[in-house]
Amino acid sequence: MMNPLVSIIIPTKKDEDITGLIESIKKSTYQNYEIIIVNMGLERSVQRNAGIHRAKGKYLLILDSDQYLSPDLLGECVQLAQIFGGIYIPEKIMTKGLFAYIRNWERQFYDGTPIDCVRFVHAKRCPTFDEKQTGPEDADWDRRIRGFRTITKNCFYHHDNIGFLSYFKKKAYYSKSMARFAQRNPGDEVLDWKWRCWKVFTEKGKWRRFFSRPDLALAVMFIIFLRGVIYVHSSNSRKLQ
Repeated sequence: MMNPLVSIIIPTKKDEDITGLIESIKKSTYQNYEIIIVNMGLERSVQRNAGIHRAKGKYLLILDSDQYLSPDLLGECVQLAQIFGGIYIPEKIMTKGLFAYIRNWERQFYDGTPIDCVRFVHAKRCPTFDEKQTGPEDADWDRRIRGFRTITKNCFYHHDNIGFLSYFKKKAYYSKSMARFAQRNPGDEVLDWKWRCWKVFTEKGKWRRFFSRPDLALAVMFIIFLRGVIYVHSSNSRKLQ
């Protein structure tokens, strides 16, 4: 098939406005797709699995409700999928403010690394998400995708509208599932704090970009420190229960 069907899976929450996302899909230069919106009032991983089971396409694109597509992204993914089994998509955080600016600068260092997660996959080789994980289910699912990986030139835009406090509340919630992720993926690179907190920013020549902005580098290190505190606190709380 020259223009295979792409199933776009979007889990949503009650009363969540996904108009911007739908409009961005409609503006895509690649037009053979189906949109599967799942609103079951359940965890994201459960809703994604429901979408996977419902999909009819040759390929699957897994999105969040606050992500908008760039016009040429779908077409590029379809072309790359002729060779690659999993495709990473760069993300640009579009939320306003200094905190979002720092997060967006940090995000570029994760593209195509174990911290990233493939978004575009072959339907026949697509595993389901671990429904007992919240947050790390992305990384766990990524580890079970077969085939070579690549990164698109086109991106998607993330309008998460998350502030400083809500960001760390979200990270605290996600950290509750890290023990299960570690059990399922022992020795995974993201569990190595030296790599996770430092080497990912300096490997493969990225240190030049990282140290070119010492102000942003220090800000990112501070954010990582706070995330580490949250993770340790969450781990200790589970041990006491």
